[in-house]
Amino acid sequence: MIIYLKNLTSFIFVVGLLLGCGSAEKSVQKNTYFAWSAFLKQQINGFAQSNQRVHKTVVMDGKKEVKIVSNVDWEKEFALYLEADLNKPAYEKSYDNLSEPGFYWYSLKKDENLPVKKMIIHLDANERPTKMEIEISQKNFLFETRKKLFMNFSEGRIQTYYIEGMQQFFLAEPTSYKILGVLIAK
Repeated sequence: MIIYLKNLTSFIFVVGLLLGCGSAEKSVQKNTYFAWSAFLKQQINGFAQSNQRVHKTVVMDGKKEVKIVSNVDWEKEFALYLEADLNKPAYEKSYDNLSEPGFYWYSLKKDENLPVKKMIIHLDANERPTKMEIEISQKNFLFETRKKLFMNFSEGRIQTYYIEGMQQFFLAEPTSYKILGVLIAK
């Protein structure tokens, strides 16, 4: 009986090893929509390597600040744009695809409640973005937020970006802001 259990345990162990050693398939995310996050991360990597500078204007509740910024953390700078990626498993069937040749247009379906309401990306003849617009809004009993994000491109490379937004917390005055970034040519 002990030999039988020992053999059975060895058999189960070997079968487990064999099943565990199957071909390792890399999990590849299926893109239902334009691969926005991958495209933007490629831009971010290029900016980080070239130490891209930006002429930045920020207006917060009417107060304006202008400066030239070096050593930008582009992941943080474009965080709102990255968050707007529609290729998340939960979003797969949440948007109407109104795309035509020359542009992608995704609009949130009426019965869905997701932050990104609309994404439009215009393309050049080489299928590279020329301009992009994203609308984001969220509302619950504690806060409301609305954002419009824009980017302009030249030869598939970001030239300018603009964010206009408003947020209001429960029993507080709304805060409005605008951010304009113009990438400085080398």
